[in-house]
Amino acid sequence: MKNLHGILLGLIFFSSIGYAFSPYENYLLSGKPTHVGLIARVKSNQEEKLSKLLSELCNKKDNEKLKQVGISNLAVFKRTIQGDVWFMVNFQYSGKKQYLSAVESFESVASELNPYILPHPRAAGYGHHWLQMEWINYIRGLNVDREPTQILSMVTTIKPEKECQYRLLHQTVWPGVVDQMIRGNNRNFSIFLVEIGDCLYEFFYLEYMGRDSEKDNQMNQADPVNQRWWAQTGPCQEPLEGEKEIWAPMTQVTSVDTSREPVND
Repeated sequence: MKNLHGILLGLIFFSSIGYAFSPYENYLLSGKPTHVGLIARVKSNQEEKLSKLLSELCNKKDNEKLKQVGISNLAVFKRTIQGDVWFMVNFQYSGKKQYLSAVESFESVASELNPYILPHPRAAGYGHHWLQMEWINYIRGLNVDREPTQILSMVTTIKPEKECQYRLLHQTVWPGVVDQMIRGNNRNFSIFLVEIGDCLYEFFYLEYMGRDSEKDNQMNQADPVNQRWWAQTGPCQEPLEGEKEIWAPMTQVTSVDTSREPVND
């Protein structure tokens, strides 16, 4: 009877969310909005032009074309990697098509960018200009609905021999790490992986919702669960060439609207 009871509970659980065993696929099946990271190189001498076009696209808060294809919360960052300038586009996607159609949706409203970019080799193989990176981790964090105080993105690399360990850690993120994301006033944390040449790069996107980033950062650094977590993840990562710290900042191409009055959480 115990076995039968367990089977019935399992059937009820999987019938409510789908039949996937992967936490990633279960999230996709949940119907909740997904978060997307796209990447592409800029052509020589076209960085200023591409930055201007992307900035204009992001700063149109009521961009109807983006809304029609399910794109919101658009943000853009850039960084020189292996001698080339790479642009990362991040957005929330609630389109009616499947998650991997997000790149098609973006390109359908941003085709004017195509003359200025060089596709990632794998993107070209898929018939796209932008590559939709692998989304391996998401933490909702602070559950508030308002403009962030700050958005940021950073990049590092994953050691080849540690890739499996790093992926497994992020399939089972510790509850204390999630809790500290909330205490630290952070929201919508995503991690993306993509290979560039022979190296595996890791990008993160984060929205800071607080009013005192120095105080919150000190609290995050001092948290014992975070410290034990970083002791596991840190050995899996390697700084970019020429960098001393594990994480290197991306340059923000677009600005955040912080003109609204502060909202008490």
